[in-house]
Amino acid sequence: MNKKEKLVEVLLFASPDPLNQKKLNQILENEEMIDLKSTVVNLNEQYQKENKGLIIEKIAGGYQILSHPEYHVYIQRLFNKSRKIQLSRPALEALSVIAYRQPVSKAEVESIRGVECGSVISTLMERELITVKGRGSTPGRPLLFGTTRLFLESFGLESHNDLPKLKELNELLGNQSNPELFETDYEIK
Repeated sequence: MNKKEKLVEVLLFASPDPLNQKKLNQILENEEMIDLKSTVVNLNEQYQKENKGLIIEKIAGGYQILSHPEYHVYIQRLFNKSRKIQLSRPALEALSVIAYRQPVSKAEVESIRGVECGSVISTLMERELITVKGRGSTPGRPLLFGTTRLFLESFGLESHNDLPKLKELNELLGNQSNPELFETDYEIK
């Protein structure tokens, strides 16, 4: 392992958030730049050769050192808690609509769910899973909501493109709901 790889490994280990190229460049200041992506590839190859219990994954626009899933139960025991997000069924439904339709207004979420969603949206905002992304172009210029970086981190996603496709979910669940319900025509202003 060369000096650059050691530096990236230490920064990944110490960083509470995913480390991206921009942040790495800021840390290095005027020193010789390091290509984060290729360094991560080299580190992962070394981890695999040495059969380590760690892997570096791309999450929420950056990289994080993670443990292999087989060790998660032991880590949970170490911290005596689960990292699972506890959401009620209504909160999970609203979060799903927001994740797939974003940016989406509260009224649109309520229309799809068929019930009032003010308190659920407030809860999701308190947990920092969603945020205001802008205002709609429709009358009243409603607030538009979208998911946050914490949402991506919590669900282990690199981007929203990693969400399961609605057709895949319909096939898996045997559900005949219309995926076109999740198309949006809102424009952020």
